[in-house]
Amino acid sequence: MPLLRVTHTKGAFTEAQRDELAERFTRAILVGEIGNDNPTARSVAYVQFLELDGAEGGWYVGGRREPNPPKGGRMIFDIFYPVGAADQAAKTQLHRDLSEAVGDVLGVNVTFPNRPQDWIFVHEIPEGNWGISTRTVGVETIHAFTQGSPERVPYHQALLAAQKRERDAFAFPAGAPGTGQPSPLRDLDAAA
Repeated sequence: MPLLRVTHTKGAFTEAQRDELAERFTRAILVGEIGNDNPTARSVAYVQFLELDGAEGGWYVGGRREPNPPKGGRMIFDIFYPVGAADQAAKTQLHRDLSEAVGDVLGVNVTFPNRPQDWIFVHEIPEGNWGISTRTVGVETIHAFTQGSPERVPYHQALLAAQKRERDAFAFPAGAPGTGQPSPLRDLDAAA
């Protein structure tokens, strides 16, 4: 259930290019979060484009308004995943896939350090802080619901177990985030 918000310079691309970018971005964020791209996961994968006009003061670079952005504009990618969804290798591949999509679709050189104006941030939402309708869900529930790749499960389990050991070692209080995660799909089915 990834969410990608792309804040970009006004006029950075055409509607057809935006459509192509949305398709490529959707695939990249799904593979990054759950390890595959499938119809169920696509039904809850969101990409939002937020346009800011540099000439009207939306973009300041080096403390000054930027009326003439570089070819392809500037972009800030904010991706939201549940904590534990992606290991570092998956995040690094996501950075590469998003950048390459921009380069291919907009015809710009995205290799470092040629395009420092595109920033990519992965925000990991801690257990207990992601909600779907009336339910609080975490990485295991989301992964099961979206039919994620089975090879990701050992990473989720190991990370969640390490976090539990940390909470136990430091006597986190009952009710602290991550201390009462419902079990995957069984709880969602029971609530229906």
